Amino acid sequence: MTIKELTNKYIMNTYGRFDLALVKGDGVTLFDENGKSYIDFASGIAVNNLGYNNKAINSSIIEQLGKLIHVSNYFYTEPQALLAEKLCKNSFADKVFFCNSGAESIEGAIKLARIFAKKFSKRGYKIITMQNSFHGRTFGALSATGQEKYHNGFEPLLGGFTYVKFNDLTDIESLVGNPEYCAVIVEPVQGEGGVNIADRGYLKKLRDLTLKNDILLIFDEVQVGLGRTGKLFAYMNFDVEPDIMTLAKPLAGGLPIGAVLAKDEAARAFEPGNHASTFGGGPLVLSAANAFFDEITKDGFLDDVFKKGDYIGIKLNDLKDKFPKLIKEVRTIGLISAIEFYDLKAKDIAIKLIEKGFLTTAVQDRVLRLTPPLIIKKDEIDLFMGKAAEVLNDCKTITK
Repeated sequence: MTIKELTNKYIMNTYGRFDLALVKGDGVTLFDENGKSYIDFASGIAVNNLGYNNKAINSSIIEQLGKLIHVSNYFYTEPQALLAEKLCKNSFADKVFFCNSGAESIEGAIKLARIFAKKFSKRGYKIITMQNSFHGRTFGALSATGQEKYHNGFEPLLGGFTYVKFNDLTDIESLVGNPEYCAVIVEPVQGEGGVNIADRGYLKKLRDLTLKNDILLIFDEVQVGLGRTGKLFAYMNFDVEPDIMTLAKPLAGGLPIGAVLAKDEAARAFEPGNHASTFGGGPLVLSAANAFFDEITKDGFLDDVFKKGDYIGIKLNDLKDKFPKLIKEVRTIGLISAIEFYDLKAKDIAIKLIEKGFLTTAVQDRVLRLTPPLIIKKDEIDLFMGKAAEVLNDCKTITK
């Protein structure tokens, strides 16, 4: 049986897969079972920020395999201690909790916010989140997600979440003064929601409101943290520091990881027994994470990402100008971008781009999301834009 046949026979049908079986990768290029190559503008949904077969990450994994793969968190390990130091010294945070995924990091942030309220702020348990947000598939993270399509079939959800408009303070201003609420969760950039970028003034005012009302501000940077926006963390683009931040996707170079970062004021609410993870912070995964973090914090790396983000923004606007009746809007910050169409289905465009040798992801029906590895080169961006123009030109002909 083929890879696809085995998958369809034995794996639960939870993914709308493209008709493509990938077997290896190198740099920004992936290869299918027939040897055909594809330039990756998806990065495993913003995971493979350093591309594929990265030597530093591979070496760290191989070295750690000969030492220690797993030990429980009843003991100290060097990779965990070193990564925690790096994350805290390079961010607003004082403490870190390690877990295994973005959804788990959100679960940890929710628990931290609620127990902080119970122990210290004496506020209620309710949390404000945003419409069109996405925080994960586990029950708490799903309940925090402000999209009904993900809720359908799983009700009743975890109680205590109120969804308000993103980039709009109207409803929040009336809610934060209510003592029933203990926190606000927001993505500085709504990735799955369509690459919707927060306004700087909105986040600054939100920070002011939460401080004034003794409410915790939680940033979900699972998709956009760790270099994706051209800054080490997305909040640095807005000059706004949260109390708690969640990280995951790219942090271990493709291995499963999550992290909850917090200031001491919030972190002190956790005590032994309040929260835990069997595999979170394991030495093998964190060895890879240390290597990844060292690579993206090398001199000039993030500056280069920022410049390429500007470049892709210019090229996307050129594409929009070329196809004004097809493309409604383009949005970009660093190396996460959206092409929003008027009528075209984004998944149809993604399939056409696969035929041209490029991988992308479709979100929100009519939005094509671009999240290439941070090591993408300008000539590879140019190649993508050329093929995208070919695809859209065919669509233009069909829709006449």
